[in-house]
Parts: sequence; C-alpha cells; structure tokens
Amino acid sequence: MKSLRLLALVLTTLMVGSALADLKMETFTRASMLTGLGSTEANAVTQYQGDKRTEENTTKMVGGIGGVFAGKPQTSVQITRLDKDLVWDLNPPKKTYTERPIALPTGTETRAERRQSGPEQKPYKIVKSEIKVTKPGATKTINGFACTEYVITWEVVMEDTASKGKVTQVMTTDLWNTPLTDQLKKAQAIEAEFNRAYTKKLGVELAPEETDRLGTAMLTSMYGLDPKETAGKMDEVAKEMAKVEGYPIVTEVKWQLKDDSTAKKPEPEPESEPAPRSLRGLIGKEIAKNIVPAKPKDEGVVFSSYQEVKSVSLDAIPETAFEIPDGYKKVEK
Repeated sequence: MKSLRLLALVLTTLMVGSALADLKMETFTRASMLTGLGSTEANAVTQYQGDKRTEENTTKMVGGIGGVFAGKPQTSVQITRLDKDLVWDLNPPKKTYTERPIALPTGTETRAERRQSGPEQKPYKIVKSEIKVTKPGATKTINGFACTEYVITWEVVMEDTASKGKVTQVMTTDLWNTPLTDQLKKAQAIEAEFNRAYTKKLGVELAPEETDRLGTAMLTSMYGLDPKETAGKMDEVAKEMAKVEGYPIVTEVKWQLKDDSTAKKPEPEPESEPAPRSLRGLIGKEIAKNIVPAKPKDEGVVFSSYQEVKSVSLDAIPETAFEIPDGYKKVEK
C-alpha cells in the first residue's frame, strides 16, 4: 500500500508539474519597411505561465530615413492575462500603464469584415502555384542548437481576368531547424495552448487544422480569388511542407512581387546636381542617399524578415513577472 501511495504521489506531481510548466523564450527579429525607410530590429523576451503571458520588446530603427532620425532603442512591455480578460501595456520609462479587454466589444467590425464590406476586389485567378522544399545539406550550430538548412520557394502567378495582366509573387524562406527534443516539444505545446485560449477569448476559436487555412483567407481577400481553388492550392502547400522536420531556430523570409499589368517604364537618369552650398543642403543630400539606394540588392523585394531564437527555457518563472510592477500608475489610453 505504501508503495502504491508513493507511486500515486509521483504521478500526481508529474501531472501538475506538466500542467504548470513555464516557458521563457528570447528572440531577435528584423523586418524591412518600405523602400528607403529602413528596418525595425527587436529583441524580445516572451514568458508564459498557464493563462498568462508577458512580452518585453526592445526596438530600434536601422538604415534608411528611419535610421537617420531614430533615437534610442524603445522598450515596451505587454502583459496578457487570460484569467482576467485583460491586456496591460506598460511604459517602463514613464512607469505608467494602460488597460484594455482582450475580447472585442460586441458589434466591433474586424479587419477581415471591413475588407469584405469594402469596394469589390479585382477578380484574379491562379494560373500557377508551385512550391518546392529543398534540403541543401548545410549544417551549423546556432545559439547552441544543431541546425540543418531547408529552403522553401513558393511561386504564385495570378491573372487579372479583365486585363489579363499577371501578378507574380515569390516567397523564399530559408529555415535552419533543430531536431525536436522533449524540451522543444513542450515549448511548442505551451505556446499552442496559450494561443488557442487567446483566440477563443477573441471569439475566433480555431482548431489546429483550421489555422492552416488562414493563408487561404488572406489570399482570397486580397485578390478576390475563388475560395475553393485557393483551398486546393493550400493543400498542395501543406503536403510539400510536410518534408520540413524539426524546430525553426532561424527563419528568413523574402517576398518578391512583380505586377506586369502596372509595370512602370524606366525613368530617365536625373541630371547631376550641384554641390550643396549649405549645411541643410548637405544633410538633405545624405538623407537622400539613405532613402534611394543607387543599386538595390534585391530587385522587386517588397518585404523581408529575419527571426532567430536565442534561447528556450522551461525553468520556473516568478509570478510577479505577470503583474504590474510596484510604482506604476494607470493612465487612460
């Protein structure tokens, strides 16, 4: 009997420990902005504890006009409490915070609904959808994780049914994945469980398999595509993506766009300008150099991003990490 009670205690402890596991992740992200505006870099620390999440982001602008005028890096903290149906946005420098509900007020129109109720989108049809996953064989260690490279290339060509003009989108994703250890499996489960509960609070409860259809909804909304046709293409994407194994430590995305129906003729080269005669003119010239690069590195790239996982920890996190710190004052948004 004693041994049975001991076994029951051990099992109960393991179950409770599993249910209450904490997660802390450190990541670095860089996202490009419109041509000439530069990029946004962010170092983030995200912590989970059951139905609580806190995100601390330190953000700065680099390159382009944004980098020229950027000040010091900005730090912000957001605490999401599903148990209280509240989000707290903290301003550490001023020691203030705002409060808002997670759930949307009744009758609020979402962005997707606004797109649907807006002007009718131009009808397009997909004339080509080709996705290819390759495994070049390259390996390297990133932040202590042994990684293998995967390259995903997805080309979609859409035709305007009226003008017959074509829009070509090429999404290239460079992944460096590490094998799924027990720790990483648990980390994935903690994130997924929180996200499911969060979307339920928003009134957008989705089963795991339904989240794969979000890409379909986006394409359908943007280009007026036929939902059934788009869904079929996304099924093909899912089958090819099944070749990718492991947990992504680095995800680098490049999105190229070519619109033949609206392509502009090359503009004549500008005449040489006289040398600036004032400090203001010199500053303006230097800014112009940053805004309009002479030779863009990637022709047609409208967006690029880079995300890197710095660390993953399942160590216990103090509950105070999910509370408003002492000395902070509530302000109206």
